[in-house]
Amino acid sequence: MIFPLILVSCLTASALGQVSTTLPNYMLGEYVLETSDGFNDYMWQLGVNWFTRQIACALYPTATNNQTANGDITVETSSTFKSTSITFRLGTPFEESTADGRTVSTTAVLNGNKIVKTQVGNPTTIETREFLENGDRMILIHTMPSEPSIKSVRGYVRTKVL
Repeated sequence: MIFPLILVSCLTASALGQVSTTLPNYMLGEYVLETSDGFNDYMWQLGVNWFTRQIACALYPTATNNQTANGDITVETSSTFKSTSITFRLGTPFEESTADGRTVSTTAVLNGNKIVKTQVGNPTTIETREFLENGDRMILIHTMPSEPSIKSVRGYVRTKVL
């Protein structure tokens, strides 16, 4: 009776220690911004100037999520004002230069239907991409643990499957 118990314990511990490194296909594609709420307040809290905030809030950027066979994930965001691109691996910390000018230590993980990026810096922020309707919608949520009342929710619709 002890052998099956040990075997189950080892298998459970092994399964808990695994971190997924592959995104589901429904998270890959090209998305265009459709709705935005709280983005101006979020950028203000980060110290982004008034002029830049006004332009950023008036734009409808395109976000593209892609992953190579070796596990590298690339998230590109492009607009007529500013474009950014980051490449990373799930569960591996990396240095990121954010669109608002901060340099942070970021770690991204897959949590169910969400990609969660924790950006440790001044201030620390959390960027969550939640995928709904089999990936046809992506909700980008920006939060700050130090300012719980500050939250940006931006809704994207998929325009292209990769």
